Amino acid sequence: MTVPMRTRPTEDRFAAAERYRAAVAEVPEVLELAAEACQAPMAALKVIGGGAAHFAATLGIQTVVDVPQSMSLCDAVAAANDTMVIDDATCDPRLSTHPLVRGSEHVRFLGAAPLHHEGQIVGALCVFDDTPRRRHTEATIRLLSRIARRVDAETGLRHLVTTQPFPAGIDQDEVVSAISHEIRTPLTSIRGNLELLSEMGAIATGFEGRVDAITRNADRLCRTVENLLRAVNQQMHEPVGERHLIDLGSIVPGVVAAIGSDRVHVTRPDGPVWATADPRLIEVALGHLLSNALCFGEGKPVEVTLVAHPQPAIVVRDHGPGLDPSELAMLGAPFMRGDEARVAQAPGLGLGLAISRRIVEAQGGVLRLDSAPGAGLTARILLPAARPL
Repeated sequence: MTVPMRTRPTEDRFAAAERYRAAVAEVPEVLELAAEACQAPMAALKVIGGGAAHFAATLGIQTVVDVPQSMSLCDAVAAANDTMVIDDATCDPRLSTHPLVRGSEHVRFLGAAPLHHEGQIVGALCVFDDTPRRRHTEATIRLLSRIARRVDAETGLRHLVTTQPFPAGIDQDEVVSAISHEIRTPLTSIRGNLELLSEMGAIATGFEGRVDAITRNADRLCRTVENLLRAVNQQMHEPVGERHLIDLGSIVPGVVAAIGSDRVHVTRPDGPVWATADPRLIEVALGHLLSNALCFGEGKPVEVTLVAHPQPAIVVRDHGPGLDPSELAMLGAPFMRGDEARVAQAPGLGLGLAISRRIVEAQGGVLRLDSAPGAGLTARILLPAARPL
């Protein structure tokens, strides 16, 4: 059954398309899957924006030219509100002048399925061939539609997870822990069975690439689940550790060396910087802050400064784009990521700063974040002062 959609090119539709484009970049190998399923040598994922249809991703296509939205496949599938198949595009007045048809690709056959986001048709998943077809039309429509729905579902989930924290009334740690445990069990089974099939030589010739893709993405999901469980464990338990007298100057070099970046520059006083804290946990907190600074510092140096007076502190400053006051106020909330991180599709779960803050506060200290647009971000770990015996 076809669900009615709003197809008028409104600001809402363009905004939804922009959010879809930001999220869809992480959907793995979708074009390879579509091309293989539909037995087509070319594929593309197109998304509308600014009055044109843009190529968000391509496979086997050399002529990557944006076209006016009015003559694009995006609007053609939006008008039909369903997957469409054209046996010979040169005979279709809507597409006969399209650059893919008239250009070096010489596209004849094409299939296009609508992509949806926030109640809008925002683009199309397309497959192409330079030979006209008059067979397997129903199979192509069915397969392409199913793949497009999976892209919509995964993109919508990624957009939700990376842009919104859980509602305040929900115990997010318990939710994430329960979901992660439920996911980890079948993932372990998937990986184990794939290894067994490979060792037995039970993978048919020609399908090795698909098995490699399944294995690669299962491994990625396993790493994500492990990171979530580790983060939740640090969130749910008070990370006090074994607090004792430490010299912060003896901790920072090891963390910087473990990060392995020559962009980190450390400044420290001549003498020790005494504080009371668990050194292992402070290393974890500092590691998250350094990783964050390097990720969003636009390739510029990251400055780490040790301060002894009036309060022992570790100051981490990057020279990235910075944050506006509204983003800064929400920074550090679990699963919350800034606009820059979402647009750039930067890796991460939005948990590093939340974990760092929880660790520092459990040590009796304070984590302060300061930023402004164009001024980078400065993070200060302020710890209780102490003097050696």
